[in-house]
Amino acid sequence: MMKFSTLQRMTLTAMMLVLSIVATRFLGIYVTPYVRLSCGVAVTMFSSILLGPISGAIIGGLGDIIGILIMPVSGVAINPFITITFTLMGATPGLIMLGFKKFNNKRISMLIFDAFLLLIFIGLLLFTFLSTEITMFNVTFKINKIAKIIIPIIGFIVLCLIHVFVMYFNKYFSRFVNKDNRVPNVYQIAFIVIFVQVIFTLFINAFAKYLFYALILKQNLPFELIFFPSLLLSFIYIPGNTIIVSYLCLLASKTIRVR
Repeated sequence: MMKFSTLQRMTLTAMMLVLSIVATRFLGIYVTPYVRLSCGVAVTMFSSILLGPISGAIIGGLGDIIGILIMPVSGVAINPFITITFTLMGATPGLIMLGFKKFNNKRISMLIFDAFLLLIFIGLLLFTFLSTEITMFNVTFKINKIAKIIIPIIGFIVLCLIHVFVMYFNKYFSRFVNKDNRVPNVYQIAFIVIFVQVIFTLFINAFAKYLFYALILKQNLPFELIFFPSLLLSFIYIPGNTIIVSYLCLLASKTIRVR
């Protein structure tokens, strides 16, 4: 996070707001009627890392409000549940970076990143072994003994692949970063990307959409119709957003002058 004058911060916030709207609304692709693929979240995360949590919250919240007014997709001007979610999501990367300031060390960042992956795996284990069934698209499937073995194995493999990707991308990306650059290391960025993807996109955002359709539009939309496409898109978002945010931070360090 760089130090900016008030005028610089306001100007950059406005620029990032416009860029976020363009990336989300005009460059995004709906893979289902309820789930969109875009790089708008990457722009919001980068803005929050660069400008801080307040600017990130403004970009996240206002970006959703202005974007839905420009291109409404559900017949209702504003979805308050989603707006609150995007506001919180915009603030989160900046808040996390404030925490990382106290641990500005790549090894510690790597340990925090790996600990978060381990926490995700433990959560998957608990869900698998404590659940006896799962409902998808109004069909209930039993979680038998074989499933209780296969699901954690698949989850472990996926998390290991994420770890390997971040490790090798960090080695590659480090060649372009000088020691005096104020660029977050790849482990910090990857932690932010996965945290936002898991906490906000997969759960809070999906639940907010579910509430919106159920309480406001009065439509019986299955939660899994939002959750599972978002889960599949995570395989694109996690590496893609890690790369995009990393290079945006590098570009900002080399092109933006601070006071």
